[in-house]
Amino acid sequence: MKRIVWSFLLGLGLIVGFSHSSAAQGNNEPIVRTTDDKLIAIDVLLEPNQAMLDKANASNARLRGDYPAGYALDATHAPHVTMLQRYVRVKDLDAVTAALTKLFDTEQPTELQLKAKGYEYTIWSGVAVTIFVVERTPELMRLQQKVNDTVAPFSVSGGTAAAFIDTPSNSEIVGYVEQFVPKSSGEHYFPHVTLGVAHEDFVKQLKAVPFEAFSFGVKGVGLYQLGNFGTASKKLWEYQGKPLASWNEGPAKQSILDFVKRVTTESSPDYVPVPDRIATFDNDGTLWCEQPIPVQVYFALDRVKALAPQHPEWKTEEPFASVLKGDSKGVAAAGERGLVEMIMATHAGMTTTEFEQIVKDWIATAKNPKTGKLYTEMTYQPMLELLAYLRANGFKTFIVSGGGVEFMRPWAEQTYGIPPEQIVGSTIKTKFEMRDGKAVLVRLPELNFNDDKAGKAISINQFIGRRPVMAFGNSDGDREMLEYTQSGGGARFELLVMHDDAARETAYGPANGLPHVALGSFTQELYDQARKDGWTVVSMKNDWNRIFAFENVTQISVQEPEQAGVSAK
Repeated sequence: MKRIVWSFLLGLGLIVGFSHSSAAQGNNEPIVRTTDDKLIAIDVLLEPNQAMLDKANASNARLRGDYPAGYALDATHAPHVTMLQRYVRVKDLDAVTAALTKLFDTEQPTELQLKAKGYEYTIWSGVAVTIFVVERTPELMRLQQKVNDTVAPFSVSGGTAAAFIDTPSNSEIVGYVEQFVPKSSGEHYFPHVTLGVAHEDFVKQLKAVPFEAFSFGVKGVGLYQLGNFGTASKKLWEYQGKPLASWNEGPAKQSILDFVKRVTTESSPDYVPVPDRIATFDNDGTLWCEQPIPVQVYFALDRVKALAPQHPEWKTEEPFASVLKGDSKGVAAAGERGLVEMIMATHAGMTTTEFEQIVKDWIATAKNPKTGKLYTEMTYQPMLELLAYLRANGFKTFIVSGGGVEFMRPWAEQTYGIPPEQIVGSTIKTKFEMRDGKAVLVRLPELNFNDDKAGKAISINQFIGRRPVMAFGNSDGDREMLEYTQSGGGARFELLVMHDDAARETAYGPANGLPHVALGSFTQELYDQARKDGWTVVSMKNDWNRIFAFENVTQISVQEPEQAGVSAK
């Protein structure tokens, strides 16, 4: 309980304004950079948007109505969500903020969509310190870990009371900052927003009323020097990012921004209510790399090798024999029939729970043979930013892919921030069994539904139940999904990713003379249809200044729409 109390009051920069003067907190003189080794206690925190500020101020007013001696939310008691507290050297502050700027340019924290899901409180000095508990979304948890990693090279031990803006009246905060990473981050991270203080009975009454969860965004990130009681006392630096930072300025990016503004502005004739803001994304080639072969095929190849001792007949049967010999031409010669046969043989014969664990174990270590990066690192940074941007504007994002739904679900939430129930894909048949008194689903070696081409429109209707407002793909297999989206009433948006950057990724088409590929082709017919129907076509080469998060940003001059294949709506 003591650790939780300090998590509330200290570890996440909670404000206990009635315990100390606001004059000390209001010191906003810039800190002087020196060349000595003086330590400073810092707090890296998220600054919420107006949606949270309005809710927090309303709750604070109710708390002060019960306990007038409490404090009001103001410039010196601003609502926020702490991500990290550490000791760093004053002389390293510029390097710390430079590293954070690089991180946030990639991660775009201002596109986070967070949710307050209830009240909580703890007793401190006889009163109930009350908070909004913030949902631990995969995106927030990933960002918190990356902030830890970014600041780690500059973090130092041995901080004292002198590292704070004013001398702490309770020495526990000094040790708390020292132990923040092992005790209050990662799996122990408890994001929240402090609201104020009141009598415990009053807060219990607040909690007894059903809480209506609400979403809020992030307007910026701040770095503060900590003060007495672990308060975020002096702002030293602020980051305010731009949406879609990895997209070059041009018609493609602008078409997205313009459309989202139109459908989210209540006074707009194209306004779309939040429940109808559905966006569907293909996965392979749209959200992550699919060449030279899709990731799930690599998984199947590794499964053939792992299962080979149990199947001596595979030494002479195709396509298994070619896989075991490392004969890629022989595997390719087996065509789609051979691929389906291989997937059925390697993806069936176990329960759904067993298969999920196999996928988790594989995706945790499997790497792209060309880059040596984990497959989950081969995601397209501009599309990750787009997912976050849409969610920050009230969209619900779905994956609608030809890939196996149970192959994607184990890792997609951590990678894309898309939960399992919002993933639609191809399925194989399963049967219900009782094993050792427990109900299980057993995967059978028979295709149930192929979620490709026209199948995507069918599955959207069956499993989502709302026609998308926005749809994103990259190949002929996505054509029907985009057609289905466009055929709905009101404002609609369709986008195709064209892989035309041979230097940074893989160039393939065969549209516009690009190389032909067996899987994931973008034909000239599809390109011409996109131009005719007003779909946005994104040129990887011209529209993205970064393809993968591990790249350096490269600003490229954007061609005119008719040259780059971009049709702005």
